[in-house]
Amino acid sequence: MIQTILSRIGWFLLLVALQVFVFNHIHVLGYATPMPYVFFLLILPNDLPRWLFVALGFLLGLIIDMFADTPGVASASLCATGLAIPFLLKAMTPSDKEEEVFIPSLHTLGRFRFMLFAASASLINIVLYFVIELFSFYNWESLLIGIGGSWLLTWLFVIAIESIRSATKKK
Repeated sequence: MIQTILSRIGWFLLLVALQVFVFNHIHVLGYATPMPYVFFLLILPNDLPRWLFVALGFLLGLIIDMFADTPGVASASLCATGLAIPFLLKAMTPSDKEEEVFIPSLHTLGRFRFMLFAASASLINIVLYFVIELFSFYNWESLLIGIGGSWLLTWLFVIAIESIRSATKKK
């Protein structure tokens, strides 16, 4: 139990540090910025209450907002993502695992389902982030380019992080 809590705190701090010191400084063609901190919500156990997903999303978003100078944008998008993740997880869970408690991963959900789960959650987070940040559809072309590029980068980084995490768990 303590090891699990310490592991979650470690992931939380690692993802915040990576976002603040590395990913916030990556802007591909001035539009796309990876936001793989959503990975923290993806690896929470499936038996957690929905309010805890939302609360942890808010806390993570609040810390990201403080360092990125985006007041409320990350916290609002992560709250909504935290609200959607239990539904997405329920939809992606194989029928033979519906009754058991598990942590979503490439092994528990399967490669395709985890990739779809990560893509869906990342897309929700990115779309809400950009729509809240810009609060306008005036320049919709750049909005779509930013959403598409950031979503692709975020999804690729989330899959890479999960592949590394799964490979180290096997050993």
